Amino acid sequence: MKVNKNSSVYIIVYATVMVVVVAAVLAICAMVLQPIQNANVERETKGALLTVAGMSVATEEIEKAYAENITEVQVAASDGGSLPLYQSSVGGRTLYIIPVAGSGLWGPVWGYVALDGDWSTISAVVFDHKGETPGLGAEIAAPVFMDQFVGKQLFEGDNLVGITVLKGAGASQGNPHAVDAISGGTITSRAVETMIRTTLEEYKPYIEKQRSNGND
Repeated sequence: MKVNKNSSVYIIVYATVMVVVVAAVLAICAMVLQPIQNANVERETKGALLTVAGMSVATEEIEKAYAENITEVQVAASDGGSLPLYQSSVGGRTLYIIPVAGSGLWGPVWGYVALDGDWSTISAVVFDHKGETPGLGAEIAAPVFMDQFVGKQLFEGDNLVGITVLKGAGASQGNPHAVDAISGGTITSRAVETMIRTTLEEYKPYIEKQRSNGND
């Protein structure tokens, strides 16, 4: 079948117009949905902070609970900038929450580490990831891994040692500065170790000052 020149031009013009229309629709949808997506991310962040502070609240109560129990402050950084730090007061107990972030095997990993008043003892952690393998690296967000951090010590005397991730079931037993790695997820486990240590190095001057002042 022959397609005349006018028909070819019409098809090209029609296809071009459709591409422009679809692109415009997608752009409008993105603009409309962006505020909703941003609000969801903010709510998830606040929910994670409440969780690491020891609170479990329904989605519709997150904003109220956060406003009543979490305070954000800015800590001076060595480069002249500032670092975020969260303070929670739940049940008369004050915790200091530090956000941590790093890179896992397949993408970003992040979380929050809550410290007791001695600025060394871990009260709780919350970790999450973007694309780690289910059943392997993704287990950093599972209670079986996160619960190991409770009660662990970031400092040994005056030295910041962080938390070491050891390969092998029970390898960290009796070690106040270590947890067991995830079976089959050693790389992601190490990523958690690295992101905690790297982030805490940035906060180290502030933490050392609080510890020397006996801030609790």
